[in-house]
Amino acid sequence: MSNMRFGGKNRLPDAFNIEQLNRLFEAINRPKLAIAVFITFFCGLRLNEVCQLRIEDIDLENRKLKVVDSKNTNRSITGYGKDRYVPIPAKALSPLIKWLEIIGSSSKWFLPSMNSPDRPIRKKSLYEQFRFALERANLSIPVYTYYEKKGPHKGQKKVKFKYYFHTLRHSYATYLHGKGVDIYTISNLLGHNHVSTTQIYAHISTTQQRKAIEEAFNTPLMEFRPNYRQTIKSKPQPDDSLERLRLEVEKSKLEFEKMKLMKENQILVSVQNGI
Repeated sequence: MSNMRFGGKNRLPDAFNIEQLNRLFEAINRPKLAIAVFITFFCGLRLNEVCQLRIEDIDLENRKLKVVDSKNTNRSITGYGKDRYVPIPAKALSPLIKWLEIIGSSSKWFLPSMNSPDRPIRKKSLYEQFRFALERANLSIPVYTYYEKKGPHKGQKKVKFKYYFHTLRHSYATYLHGKGVDIYTISNLLGHNHVSTTQIYAHISTTQQRKAIEEAFNTPLMEFRPNYRQTIKSKPQPDDSLERLRLEVEKSKLEFEKMKLMKENQILVSVQNGI
């Protein structure tokens, strides 16, 4: 593992593919972590948003949930975050309803704390549980090491991993973009202040790019011969059916001319014989 610290503003975020998501869910052995990961992926939530989600903010009838007081770059000025509504996909309803039946009315929080049901689960606790699940799924992949440059842990050696809890949110956006959802809709769903923040998902989603390439090159440009030499076709090949029709017309013309000559010969012979 390299000791050099890579990254920067132009670094593309990583996202789970479907096979990795299946491995991740198979590795989760805690119901609370399972439903947290499930709703995070299907609704594109941040770690703090799923931890602070209240039962009263889940509207099953209209299939949407309300994210309250979320991330806001101007929070220090305004004193509060942004609210937004996020649609709940139909496939996510059944597990969601079952989870709400399990926790009942003992807490107002979607993910209540184990020790204090009247309080939500701590971000650190959910984060650590997720890290263990990544390890069990063989998805705890180190990328590089670095040293903290400031704060109480300045100088401490850290490891940068490929996947984090926030990767679920990246996967949500990448999956939607790959399915053809426009970047402005995704930006609103994620709660971004500027669509330019969301543009990064247009770079990491390769599904539409691959489709465009396949459509662009769906006709052969070259002939591949046994000696592996490539000959570019400079002229379009005539259509076989049209070529056959042309030959039939030419054949008919020849037959007509032949019959005409035979008739003329018969007339000439008759004149010569005095008929």
